[in-house]
Amino acid sequence: MLKKLGKILFSIFIFLILVAMGVYFFVLEYPNLTSNPKVDKMYQVTTSKMKDSEGGSYRAFFKKGKENKLLVYFAGGGVSINSEMAKDDTYNTKSVPVDYLANITMNMGGLASSIEKSPYKDWSIIMFPYATGDFHSGRGEFKYIDTDGKEKILYHNGYINYQETMNKIVKVSGIDNPDTVVVTGYSAGGFGAALLADDIFTNYFPHTVNKNVLIDASLLLHKDWKGIATNVWNTPETITNKMKTNNLTLDMLVALREKYGPEIKLLFDSSTRDGDLAKVQNYFDTGIMDVSEKEADIYQTILKETVAEFKKHDISSFIWDGVKWYDDPRNLTAHTIISTPLVWGPLESTKQSINQWLLDAINGQPKDYGLELLDKKYE
Repeated sequence: MLKKLGKILFSIFIFLILVAMGVYFFVLEYPNLTSNPKVDKMYQVTTSKMKDSEGGSYRAFFKKGKENKLLVYFAGGGVSINSEMAKDDTYNTKSVPVDYLANITMNMGGLASSIEKSPYKDWSIIMFPYATGDFHSGRGEFKYIDTDGKEKILYHNGYINYQETMNKIVKVSGIDNPDTVVVTGYSAGGFGAALLADDIFTNYFPHTVNKNVLIDASLLLHKDWKGIATNVWNTPETITNKMKTNNLTLDMLVALREKYGPEIKLLFDSSTRDGDLAKVQNYFDTGIMDVSEKEADIYQTILKETVAEFKKHDISSFIWDGVKWYDDPRNLTAHTIISTPLVWGPLESTKQSINQWLLDAINGQPKDYGLELLDKKYE
């Protein structure tokens, strides 16, 4: 009898846990940001001009910290550069239900998580979910024909979402002059951080002394980035004017170095054979969205050449491997790290953590790690 009762109580306990998780991730909404926000409380930020790729509502998130320091965090989720990619939900994401993404990002162990060991737990944070397929930089309405033959509009509204969010936060939050700012993002959000960092420092926090930019897993070559940004996304000219080559990330970071000189710390990290980036690079090169070890070889070569350029401009690199691309048995490596708990611990390949690398840079000691992996042979 007691054994049966124990099983029932355990089942009830598990059920309550699942219900609590469901409420937390799919029902809980954060309050709208108003004047004088409370410290350590999460708020959602939205206006009538903010929208996702399908024209639905979009919201960013803000938490005011105890310290006069700020983390601006751009989430990733692919990219849409033409009519074919516009049809694919994988490469232009809609806003997720309620405040699910904020809950995941803030509580699942990555760089933006409010965990006790995080050195950024008392910082203010502005978080931008990804929902517009434009590296957070668009202002356009891109018309395309969907798989059912119907005309649709993909709202590349990323820059408007960003601008509306920043304007509202700076106006009401009381964080208009932080002494330290880190602008970061992973995947498409890393491209967003590279594209928007100058805008952030020029238009919102011009007096910040300690400026830092960390780009995580954001490296793709395309022969016409400027044309895509101009004609597909309608990105502002203040951004597109900096696009000079087929390497968007390199162009943006070099422009930051040229404008701000040694006062800004610029950091880039990538795994050696990023499976997701190799797959998209193959699509850009051949029109085929697939990946093999051949495409991983190509990505590793692109990475090696880019890091060599970074060194010329005092851009610090952290190259890593040892984490598989999902459960793929081939020699492909993981995509992104700052959104995962791996950001905190030393990686086997470098004996250093991404977190400590970032902290050293913030404290004026940017370094390189893992560059020897660029020549590693994978068998």
